[in-house]
Amino acid sequence: MTERPPMRAARAGVFTSVCLAVSAGGHAAASGHGVPLIGLVAGAVLVFLSAWAGSGRERGLGAITAWMLWGQLALHLLYSVATSSTTHGGHDPGSVAAGAEAMASASGSGGMLGLHLLAAAVCAWWLRQGEAALFGYLRLVAAALLPLLLVVLPRLHPPVRPARPQAPSRPRPSTPYLRHSLVLRGPPVTP
Repeated sequence: MTERPPMRAARAGVFTSVCLAVSAGGHAAASGHGVPLIGLVAGAVLVFLSAWAGSGRERGLGAITAWMLWGQLALHLLYSVATSSTTHGGHDPGSVAAGAEAMASASGSGGMLGLHLLAAAVCAWWLRQGEAALFGYLRLVAAALLPLLLVVLPRLHPPVRPARPQAPSRPRPSTPYLRHSLVLRGPPVTP
């Protein structure tokens, strides 16, 4: 079942909000400092665009887990780089030293990376349950409305009757139609 843009946007928005909230909360709790606003905005845009691309149809647990793992790891890297560049305000963000420090802090501890992976697994399971419920509901609505449509639609459009087969055309007689008829009745005879 493919989706129309409003439904795709809603699904991508839910995926983005879950992914962003869990990763930002876990990242802030594990690192001891908050995630900068620029990191949150960039992460929201990145995850929403990728979720929009992946929300064209119903996805299984494996696909949702893969998208969530990618999102958590990308957000971990993005948050670490954003945090490193804002906390080291004395460095030029474009300099090689700032980039090296950002990558070193982005690797983070194994515990933080493990928390992101755990969050990805739990959120993927939770999102799959919601996805299954949503598509189950849509199938139920479609199954309930289909009989009604079958009853209503024939009344809206009259049934199309097949065209009657045409008899092969015969040549027209060149003589008058009643040439061999005998008229036995006529006007009354007056005496």
